[in-house]
Amino acid sequence: MIEYTHAPDAPGPPPHVHHRHEEAFHVTAGELTLDVDGRTLTLGQGEYAVVPRGAVHRPYNTSDVPVTFFFIASPAMDGFFAEMADLNAATGGSPSPEQLREIGERWDSDFTRLPTTGDVRMTNEG
Repeated sequence: MIEYTHAPDAPGPPPHVHHRHEEAFHVTAGELTLDVDGRTLTLGQGEYAVVPRGAVHRPYNTSDVPVTFFFIASPAMDGFFAEMADLNAATGGSPSPEQLREIGERWDSDFTRLPTTGDVRMTNEG
């Protein structure tokens, strides 16, 4: 379980799918927008959603206030999130599509729509 805070208007990661992992999001403050297989959910404080294996999804913040949420992956993907945090820090929150593809291949994260170089911005504070 990891606690995240997405800054206001943070786009989050590009849409992606995990074939061997489920994910759950539990919002503790603010609102989290979550696209799951073509549906858009808005989760407020105290609400949660589970993303099943094989579902294309993307969590992000469309509001003008931070959103804080707990994120649970099963089985655990701690190494992926540690690598993503390092990559975001090294690139100022703008990793290249090639960097995202490479990390995704190692960690069961197939990005289904990668932006062009320079169009990636994945900021969070957690």
